[in-house]
Amino acid sequence: MVVAAVVAVAEAPASNPSAWVTPCRWRTNLMAERPHYTEIDHTADVGVELRAHDLVSAFERTAACMFDLICHLDEIGSAWSRRVTVRGRPGDLEHLMVRWLSELLYLSASSRILLSQFKIEEFDVEGRGAGGESSIVAQVHGERMDTARHSLRVEIKAPTYHSLRIEETPQGWAVRVIFDT
Repeated sequence: MVVAAVVAVAEAPASNPSAWVTPCRWRTNLMAERPHYTEIDHTADVGVELRAHDLVSAFERTAACMFDLICHLDEIGSAWSRRVTVRGRPGDLEHLMVRWLSELLYLSASSRILLSQFKIEEFDVEGRGAGGESSIVAQVHGERMDTARHSLRVEIKAPTYHSLRIEETPQGWAVRVIFDT
């Protein structure tokens, strides 16, 4: 099953990924609404395809789509929050995406939390910060998993590199991620 989402967010210059280096103060909205998408069959796994006007929003929206697959976002509150830091190889968007989604899945599983909102505060693709690694610093929100209230849909084990795509298009950014279920 593949999920496609088309999103409209604040427009920013997409021609320069390194323009999304810390901080991202110009973005004020938290990803709170359920993304619009269509599920498409995919053999044995599940995935998302989406578009965003900027790279930071593409990362936030991919996380939102992943958790919407796990449990409808509109069923998940936002009383719980945590700051998340993820590091990866400089200049490698695909590696950074897999690290980002993997960290969110680990946080969800280890804390028994369902996440619903994602706000990236710092985004450094080129590794200009400490250690020379690319990095994401984000505030994530959600709530404790409650099987009486939350309808769990799909158990996602991990994002994969299979058919992973993050590319700039004339309309912004296109992302495709397949998850192991």
